[in-house]
Amino acid sequence: AAMPEKSVFKGSSDGLLAIIGDDDTVTGMLLAGCGNVDEKRNSNFLVVTSKTTSSQIEDTFYKFCNDPRISVLLINQYIAHEMRATLDKWAERGEKRPAILEVPSKEHPYEKALDPVYQRTKLLLGLRDD
Repeated sequence: AAMPEKSVFKGSSDGLLAIIGDDDTVTGMLLAGCGNVDEKRNSNFLVVTSKTTSSQIEDTFYKFCNDPRISVLLINQYIAHEMRATLDKWAERGEKRPAILEVPSKEHPYEKALDPVYQRTKLLLGLRDD
């Protein structure tokens, strides 16, 4: 009997990790083996520099979010903060995939007040900041 074809859609564990981040973050993730370049030379990462435009970041964000192979999108928190309206618009769509996680960078420390996952968890658990 033929083996069923693996699906990269709902219920699959074969999804890719995508990264939108500064040079240090992306380099670290690539060294950890998270990089991928397909046959069309499309990569699963974007290195954001001072020369990267907001529209380049947004276009890449939507490219990653609409790619069914991407399961998790890591984005530096300071970059996510700069494009909060776009992230909120995507969240309002109710999409379950990809999971979008905001991570700190070497140059920009973690700020829990800007982390939507932290804020939602705190709200659900009824926690207050001291």
